Amino acid sequence: MIITVINIQIYEESVNNAMGANNVLLVSEKIITLFLILFAGVIAKKINIIDRASTKKLSALLLNVTQPLLIITSFQIAFDPEKLTNGLMIFALSAVIHIFTAFAVFWIYKPVKNTGHKKIYEMATIFCNCAFLGFPVLRVIFGDELGVFYGSFYAMFFNIFIWTYGVVLMTRGGSPRKFPVRKIFLNAGMTASVTAIILFAAEIKMPAVLFDSSKMVGDMTFPLSMIIVGSLIADIKLKEMILQLKNYYYIFIKLIFFPVFIALACYALKLPPLLIYMGAIMNAMPSAANTAIFAETYGADSKHAAIIVGLSTLLSVGTIPLIMYFLNNILGI
Repeated sequence: MIITVINIQIYEESVNNAMGANNVLLVSEKIITLFLILFAGVIAKKINIIDRASTKKLSALLLNVTQPLLIITSFQIAFDPEKLTNGLMIFALSAVIHIFTAFAVFWIYKPVKNTGHKKIYEMATIFCNCAFLGFPVLRVIFGDELGVFYGSFYAMFFNIFIWTYGVVLMTRGGSPRKFPVRKIFLNAGMTASVTAIILFAAEIKMPAVLFDSSKMVGDMTFPLSMIIVGSLIADIKLKEMILQLKNYYYIFIKLIFFPVFIALACYALKLPPLLIYMGAIMNAMPSAANTAIFAETYGADSKHAAIIVGLSTLLSVGTIPLIMYFLNNILGI
């Protein structure tokens, strides 16, 4: 098997960072810090400092400016074929996980009678918040240099799959839609990732002034993403989000079952620790905000989608450290 003959020194170094200084307690503290920023977004929305229109504008700023610059600057590191190989394997892992999950959740949510809710649950389980929340968490775990670097490879397949299967899923039972081909391959995140990989592989370095200014803007992604998610949650009534017991079936599947299952499957296949970590942690993230956006765009139940996104985001503050504890202390990675 190809993976077994690859030098795993970088895998071990990366994961040791997560298990050393960045232990479960420290990561928990950092995640709580992110969520305190999230609540700043909730307050800002509640007191009308930002509204729905400004939230959309901030999302556009993040997706088209700050996040692409974050990706590009994170690849401005010394070229190392091992790191590129690691990234490509993370991309492959992302593809396998997304496709497997799409098949699995179709059957897992069979008991859900409401077909509208069923496809929301499917969408919300398949597509994780791998950029808005995933990048900051990976940066805490793997460090400033490798966190976004590896996360970008995982997110590349996410972008392809959400604009293909995601569209199919949200329009299931209705009139068929054409794939938005331009958005699949020409969205800002995909363009930035490809550009960053080319610069990395060609060992092209940005001028210092350009790099510093780009990095300053790119680093805005983390607090900005939390403020945006907070503003989205602020629109949801707490009773609607917490008191619907059927949603906790989804929460268990999304935030606990799949991360644990993926970790165990990767562990059983004897994949390197980095891949086990990436697969489990990225799938421990709450549902992507795009779940609600796609539901609204394609005529699905956008209100229920927003409730699902909000509930999974709030509860993930406890489940992400729990998954890390499982990886470190149960599997011993």
